[in-house]
Amino acid sequence: MPDQSNVDVLPSNYSPPDFNSFLSAFQSSDPNVAISQARSAGIPLGANPNPTFQTQQAATFNTSPENKDWRVKISVPTSAIPITGALAPLQQTGGAMIFPFLPTITMSHTANYQPMDIVHINYPFYAYKNSQVDEINITGKFTVQDANEGQYWLAVVHFLRTVTKMYFGQGANLGNPPPICTLNGYGDFVYNNLSVVIKSFTVTMPADVDYVSTQLTSFTPGAGSSNENFVPAISEITVVLLPVYSRDKIKSFNLTNFAQGQLIIGADGRSFI
Repeated sequence: MPDQSNVDVLPSNYSPPDFNSFLSAFQSSDPNVAISQARSAGIPLGANPNPTFQTQQAATFNTSPENKDWRVKISVPTSAIPITGALAPLQQTGGAMIFPFLPTITMSHTANYQPMDIVHINYPFYAYKNSQVDEINITGKFTVQDANEGQYWLAVVHFLRTVTKMYFGQGANLGNPPPICTLNGYGDFVYNNLSVVIKSFTVTMPADVDYVSTQLTSFTPGAGSSNENFVPAISEITVVLLPVYSRDKIKSFNLTNFAQGQLIIGADGRSFI
């Protein structure tokens, strides 16, 4: 705090120039008087600091920072696919493939009705058959500005290659289909721990952009491999997802509870959509 021992005390009868005196000054022969009074309005005599305005005030904020990560991401259990080796760059995003920019998402729901074949009638009758959640299409842009981002791009593409293949040939879990993934994004009532399988994916590598050289440092390449890769500075990746549920999970469905939002987060952490 500044030293206030030498601060002049304003006279009790002091008042800053008011609007009337400002107008009267303009009526005088010297307009500089009006300008001087306007500039000095509210300034104490002697231009000394006003003690009433020297209190310290802490900064306050209306809202607290949001801690929940609402970015769109696709993950797989580490028990099914270890996030190591060529997938190690995904560890910086918690082992999940994250779209760095807001992607374009297309989702649709369908209620299927089957027309009844009745003769001599103008309007057919429809019998309800089933309902389904259709494919979820996600298209997002990826940019690469340095070697580190290039490694992440390589890991994302390799992740998609991996989760679209079954357990075949050698190793554990032979004969199992591709692993079930988890989709999250945009909050609890949009995509919250949604069980999905990846039906297909598309990587667009344009010809009119620069390509960045990068190396995967998380694994040792085989003999004769230089481990040098070139990835596009700007590219688009499209992923087609299918929501899936087990038979036991479907048996627990309740339309009333679903309408009230109680099935957004199930007892097993998996949600209906």
